[in-house]
Amino acid sequence: MKNMDPKNTLSIYGSHDASVVFYDKSNILRVLEYERFVQKRYAMYSEKFDRREKDLGTNQNSREEFIQYIKTQTTDIQNILYNELTTNDINYLKTQFPNASFKICGHHMSHAASGYFTSGYKSAVIFSVDGGGVDNGMVAHTKIFEAKDNNINLIDTPKINLGVAYGRIGCAISEINPSLDSNRDSLVYAGKVMGLCGYGSVRNEWVDAMKQYYNHLDLERLGNDIKVPLFFNSVKGKISKDLAATSQHVFEILLFDLIQPYITNYNNFIMVGGCALNVLFNQRLKKLVTSLNKNLYIPSNPNDCGLALGQFLLEHPNVNTNVYNGFGILDEKKLPEWIKERNAKKVTPSTIVKLLKKGNIIGIVEGGSEIGPRALGNRSIICDPSIPNMKDILNSKVKFREWFRPFAPVCRLEDKDLFFEDAYESEFMSYAPYVKDEYQSKLKTICHIDGTARLQTVTNQQHSTFYKILTELKNQKEIPVILNTSFNIKGKPILTTIKDALYCLDNTQMDYVIIKGWLFKRKSL
Repeated sequence: MKNMDPKNTLSIYGSHDASVVFYDKSNILRVLEYERFVQKRYAMYSEKFDRREKDLGTNQNSREEFIQYIKTQTTDIQNILYNELTTNDINYLKTQFPNASFKICGHHMSHAASGYFTSGYKSAVIFSVDGGGVDNGMVAHTKIFEAKDNNINLIDTPKINLGVAYGRIGCAISEINPSLDSNRDSLVYAGKVMGLCGYGSVRNEWVDAMKQYYNHLDLERLGNDIKVPLFFNSVKGKISKDLAATSQHVFEILLFDLIQPYITNYNNFIMVGGCALNVLFNQRLKKLVTSLNKNLYIPSNPNDCGLALGQFLLEHPNVNTNVYNGFGILDEKKLPEWIKERNAKKVTPSTIVKLLKKGNIIGIVEGGSEIGPRALGNRSIICDPSIPNMKDILNSKVKFREWFRPFAPVCRLEDKDLFFEDAYESEFMSYAPYVKDEYQSKLKTICHIDGTARLQTVTNQQHSTFYKILTELKNQKEIPVILNTSFNIKGKPILTTIKDALYCLDNTQMDYVIIKGWLFKRKSL
């Protein structure tokens, strides 16, 4: 390729969870997820998906507006790294970046790079496990790499598709509300199956058939084998819960089988791909490697939204990345107008704690958006998890999610062992430790039915706002744990504008929004 200065490079991934990476004019490495620009979950950039996955595709105007936005943020793009683009996509990009040369990148190698080059490890074994992606013109689902001294080499390609098998189970479960892309491989299913499985029990008589299903991927055949009809929304109640639990159990067995041969010979382990979002498995793997004095790393964006970053890091491995380098607040220039119009006031941690303890639900918008699927404090909704029934209150007033889906806690890193068992540093909500017995009733809102919680730990350096709120809670002799969930309008991705934040405030029963330290209250308050 041409001059390989990272400042002249644009990386774009075009399939679902599309994203781009580039240096902006302020020399900040931006990682922008397309869904947050078009406000359409899992959005696909490439034009080929207009036909194949209409509910995830976007129109040409949206794609062109996105590229025009990128052009306003960059200067001289000479190299474009890509995957999952059509010839028409590339031809359009050539009209917009006429001096650029193009280079295609592999799916799993990019996953591996997104983990390795952000891990800080000099050497590691990397497991890339998902529902599949294109490498050298071929679709692959699972690959294992060895990384050392900034080089990544493929060492195995197991013939198993854990990602599709796990998510497809959700197709049959009627408790799961399907999204727009409600085909048998809907992207919403996997996370919801993980939430539901805690309510079920593993049925030992189903395990062998479930293991076979993870190889043949035929849901109807699995149904015949376990004598339960399995098709769209066909099961509910105890059967659906046990189906989810048995699937999770088998998923863990099979993934441990892949990893076990490498436990002895490696000290550092990296998980990437969509399956690395399974916090229940991650917790058990983390406990194992920690007991052996070994290390595990999972990036904030291990799923496909991290592929553009992985592509970029393959060519530029030494650049610095930051989890809060997503979209800025796109209409931030209008903030003074809204402050005046709505009589917003500056707010302190002490005031925030007082509001939380009164049962208020508060949205937070700060600086750059998080990269990855989980809100980590810059686009978050928070409340006090020690208030009884807060989960139901939050669901009925703001989130409108299925009853079985858990909410995540946040605590200071130094406090994690006070409230959680086998708790590890978890900046990106990668693990699900058990809530200690004495706090399961006190923190019922963030304690899942199985006693686990998808924990986020923070330090003052990582997220000073959260840290100061938690410190103030402790100073007031309250439990220094808050609930954190993503700030989005129902069915939409994490928001990117003040306009949407205020819309959410005024059109749900959220109580307050804090935008860059300014407190806005709901109009009806």
